[in-house]
Amino acid sequence: MTTTTNSLHIGLLRSPNFGALWLAQVASRLGDPITLIALAYVSYAQTRSALITALAVVMATVPNALFGLFGGAIADVIGHRRAMIWCDLARLVLIGMVPVAIRLGLPLGVPYFLVFAAASCGAIFNPARLALVPRIVHPSDLAGANALTYSSDRAVEVVGALVAGVLVATIGESAFYVDATTFLVSALLLTRLNVTERMKRLIPRSIAQEASEGLRFLWRHGVLRANTVLSLVCQLSVPVVASLAPSLIFQRYANGNPEVGASLFGIAEGAIAVGAVGSGILLAPRLDRFPKGRLLLTGFAIYGLLLVALALAPSFEFAAALFAITGVVNVVFYVPNVTLSQELTPPELRARVFGARIALLNISWLPIIILSGALADAVGVSLLIAAAGLVTFAAALVGAFIPLVRDVP
Repeated sequence: MTTTTNSLHIGLLRSPNFGALWLAQVASRLGDPITLIALAYVSYAQTRSALITALAVVMATVPNALFGLFGGAIADVIGHRRAMIWCDLARLVLIGMVPVAIRLGLPLGVPYFLVFAAASCGAIFNPARLALVPRIVHPSDLAGANALTYSSDRAVEVVGALVAGVLVATIGESAFYVDATTFLVSALLLTRLNVTERMKRLIPRSIAQEASEGLRFLWRHGVLRANTVLSLVCQLSVPVVASLAPSLIFQRYANGNPEVGASLFGIAEGAIAVGAVGSGILLAPRLDRFPKGRLLLTGFAIYGLLLVALALAPSFEFAAALFAITGVVNVVFYVPNVTLSQELTPPELRARVFGARIALLNISWLPIIILSGALADAVGVSLLIAAAGLVTFAAALVGAFIPLVRDVP
C-alpha cells in the first residue's frame, strides 16, 4: 500500500504541469513567513510598540477577508495561470520596495501599505491555484494532489519560519529581498504550465457582478451551501487554537519562561507539520475510497475531541503528540472539503467559489480571534480551547443528521 501511495505522489510530481505548480507554490509559501517576521521585526525596532507590531500580522492576513471574493472573480476573468503569474510579479516589485522604503527613512505606513498590497495579491493567487489543480490532474488523482499540496504547505511554512528567523537575525530588513526572489522563482515556474486559457476583458465595474455569481452559485447549490455552512461553524475552533496555543504552552509547560516557551512552541508547530506531511503522503491517497461527507464529518469530530484533550493535556509530550495528530486530522477534513468544491463547481466559476469560501472563512475568524484574546485572561486559555473543541464536535454531530452533508459520495 505504501508503494502505491508513493507511486501516486511520484507520478503527480513527474507531471510537468502539476510538478511546476507544486514547485511554484513551495517557493511562494517559503517566502511568506519571511515578510511576516521581517515586518514584525522592523515594526518593533522602530516603535517598541506591541500594538504596532501586532499590526504586521493584520497587514498580512486581513486582505484575504476583504478581497478574497473579488480576487476569485478576477482570476476567473483573466485566467488562473495568468492571474498567478501577474500576482507573483506584482509581489516581487511590492516586497522588493519594502527595504528601499525603510532605508529611505519613509514613514512606517509605507512598508505597511506595500505589504498590504502584496497580501492582497494573495487573495487572487490562492483561489486561482485551487481552481487550477483540477484542470491539470486526472480526476482520480485530485484528492492526492490536494493532500500533497496541503501537507507540503504546512511543512514549508515551518521551514520558512525557521529560515526567516535566521535571515532577519543576520541581515535585518534585507530579508525582504529574499522573499521577493521567491515570487520571481514562482512566476518563472508557472510559465512552464501548459494550459489553454481564454482571457475576458477585465472591467472594474463588473468585478462585483462577477464575484456575486460565485456567491449565488455557492448559495443555490444545496450540497455546497450545506458544506460551506458546516465547515464555517466547525472551523471556528481553528482561530481559537491558533491564537491561544502559544499562551497555553507558555503558561502550562514553560512556567512563563519566554525562551523555553518559544522553543516548545516551535516543537508544537513542527509536530503539526510532521502530522500533516505524514498524513498527506501515507493516508490521503486512500481517502477517496470513503464517501466525502462522512469523511469530512469524521475529521471534524475527531479534531474537536483532540482540542478538548489538548486543553487537558498534563504534559508537553502528550500535548506534542496531540498536535501531531491534529496535523493528520487536518488533512482528513481538508482534502474532501476542497475536492468536493472542485468537483461540483463549473471550471469557469471555480476561483470565484473558492474566493468566496476563503473570504467567508477569514471574515468569520477575525471576530473569533479578537473575542478569544479578550476572554483568555478572564476565563482561561484551557477553557476556551476546550469550548472551541466542543463546538466543533457538536457541529459535526449535527451534520451527521443532515443528508446534504452526510450523504455526499
